[in-house]
Amino acid sequence: GAQVDLGCSAEGRPAPLLTWFRGAQVLREEPGIPALPLHLAQVSPQDSGVYTCVAENKHGRHNRSLELHVA
Repeated sequence: GAQVDLGCSAEGRPAPLLTWFRGAQVLREEPGIPALPLHLAQVSPQDSGVYTCVAENKHGRHNRSLELHVA
């Protein structure tokens, strides 16, 4: 039932598109901003899984993932 806040930031020229995924599902996406937080309110075991932030522009793509376990 607690909240979880995940952070993601990236710099680039041109400014990257930031996208949060849970598995293959897009949760949040914003172009041209330096940071894209992901707020999960009242997490439950169903929110467990792999969350990935992707930063992408014409020069490439970088990502970071984390696995959230909710008991």
